[in-house]
Amino acid sequence: VKTINADSEGKTRAELAFLMKKFDPAKLFDIEQAIEHSKSLLEEWLPKYKFKDWNVTETKQSPVSPDDKKNRAIEIANILGNAERWHSHGRGITIKELMSEEIKLKVNHFSKNDNLNTLIRNYHGLFVDYMSRRAMTGAIHCRRGLRRIS
Repeated sequence: VKTINADSEGKTRAELAFLMKKFDPAKLFDIEQAIEHSKSLLEEWLPKYKFKDWNVTETKQSPVSPDDKKNRAIEIANILGNAERWHSHGRGITIKELMSEEIKLKVNHFSKNDNLNTLIRNYHGLFVDYMSRRAMTGAIHCRRGLRRIS
């Protein structure tokens, strides 16, 4: 057993005792599950929806296989799920970051289409109002209806 003192890693015994007392394994499990769930959704949805019409690579004009789409989705999921990179699971990621040299995701920015921009902004406003009136912190709206997220 390694002894930790104030000089190694800058933590005193009192600080470590405090952290151990406040440690909640269930909360850690929830966080880990949320990260894995996000990654699995990206790995499923990117090939199915975002990459559905991606048939040829942009640079080499090579055919794109289902495995290529899946591998690209895994790569993106790993970048977006990297806590060292983003420092938070709940922080928003901008379009600029998604389109950066690191992620290289092609994004159709809806704000460039006035009609679509108005429709999406109106829907978002109504959805946020709906959630706040029902004390919901999050939800997903899909074809099957509304799924509450705690």
